[in-house]
This record gives sequence, C-alpha cells and structure tokens, in this order.
Amino acid sequence: SHYFEWQVRYMKLWAEQVEQPGKVTRLLSATKMDHLKDIPTHVSASYDFRKDHYVPYNKPLSVSQWLATGQVVEDVIIIIDPDCCFVHKVDIMVQEGAPVAQPAFYSFDVNKPNSVPNQIARRYCPKCAFVDPIAVPIIVHRRDIEKIAPLWLSKTEQMRKEKDTWPNAWSNASLSPITLGWTAEMFGYVFAAAELGIRHEIHDLQVVAPVHKRLAAPFIHYHVAVPVGNRKWHKANVDAATNIPWPLSPDIDEVTAMLITRLHNASVTLPPTGHEWTQSYYQPMV
Repeated sequence: SHYFEWQVRYMKLWAEQVEQPGKVTRLLSATKMDHLKDIPTHVSASYDFRKDHYVPYNKPLSVSQWLATGQVVEDVIIIIDPDCCFVHKVDIMVQEGAPVAQPAFYSFDVNKPNSVPNQIARRYCPKCAFVDPIAVPIIVHRRDIEKIAPLWLSKTEQMRKEKDTWPNAWSNASLSPITLGWTAEMFGYVFAAAELGIRHEIHDLQVVAPVHKRLAAPFIHYHVAVPVGNRKWHKANVDAATNIPWPLSPDIDEVTAMLITRLHNASVTLPPTGHEWTQSYYQPMV
C-alpha cells in the first residue's frame, strides 16, 4: 500500500546508514511481488479473511511462511514493525532459548491478579509458568522463532474465535488500554513463547516520540502523532512521507529531533518511486 511504501523504503535506508549487520527482509502478504524490486522481500500468502477479518494474522503467518522456505540461514533475527526508525545499529547476539524483547505497555503484575492482562493470561495460557510482557522489537534465535511462529498464529486464532465472550474491559478502550480486539496478535506471541518455555530478557529497545525525550534505545517507534512546534506529524497522514515539519526549532526534544531529521533526510535522499496509486492510502495493490 501507499501507506507502507515509504515506511519500508525509509527503514531500509536508515538500516544502511547505521551500518546495521545483516540484511533487511520485508515480509509482504500479497498475491504477487509489488514494484519495490530493490528491497529484499518474501511474498507470503495472506490470511483467509473470510474466516476472520483481522489483518495482524498476517504477521505470524508471514513469519512462518518465510522460515519454511529453508532459505533463512541467519541465526539471529530482529522482528520489527515498518514504523521503526534506526537510531544506531543493533549488535545484540542471542542464544537459542534466550531472546531479547522490548517491554510492552502492559504488565502481568502479580500484585494485581484481577488486572485485564492477568485475566487474559489465565484464560489463554492457564498452565504457563511465566508470561513475559513484551512487544517488538524482538531479537530471537531462528530455531526459537521457528517453533514460536505457528503457535503464535494458533493462539491468536484461539483468542479471536472467542471474542464474543470476552468481558467488556478486554476490548473497550474506555475501560482498559489493552483493546484485545487489536492486540490479540501481541498476546498470541507472548502465550506461544510461554507455552514453549522460551523466556525473554526485557531490554529497552525503542523510544517513542513524543513520550520519551532522551535517546536511550536503538529504535524510535513512530506509531503515534508527533507534535512539532505548532504542527502535528502523523504517519497516517496521506502526505506523511513528504510534508515533514522543517526546519526544526532549537527547543525540541532529542527524540523528536532525531526522528524528524531522519524523516526529512530520507525524503530528500530517496526520489519518489513514480508508482501510480489507484487505491486509497491504506489499500494494498497486490
């Protein structure tokens, strides 16, 4: 889609600029390859949305299909979303059975047994000895993610099949920030890893503009609106890739300054693809 085109191109550029070891592989859920021929891509079959129209199914499904090709030889894999900006290279090496991941926005607090995350864990991971409150980025050994990915999908399907029976607080944003209707895939990964006994070390791998003010992680995740002076930049805007606030005011925090600078430089460095979009901003072409 037009929405993802610039995010993927910018991420690949940023990875090259920080001299990130390894290669970027885009997982594209589609019927065929698109026009971004210069980006290493694995094309995966999309989930059958006739069963349940929940787009995040494509994340575990595409990871499973990519690994099943037998062409992935790297031992260490970093799973990130397209809306992540490299600040500096990531050279964390993990061993099998010891992945590293970003802390999630929620927790499984033992002192709050009736919290929404703990309620969800009791239903969908009842025999788990632990549950890790994690999110992307995830740095994981190939043999671990080969085991996790199929179960990640099935755990997500299990939760979604029962969505009509969820307590209101699980999916109502006015009652809890969990909003399981969207985050089921995130919990699916957590429960899959827990059932397999794969425990994560939790590290700060990303910061978020404008939540954080100091650069203290290798990624900036730009999934929310970013105030810049008297404007707000948001990735969801149809002109997000080119209408970037510039120049910056001197009093801006360093996380926002880094993100907006990287976005501005990428927009100048990368020429438009010239692709003619006939669909809406979010609608996929293939």
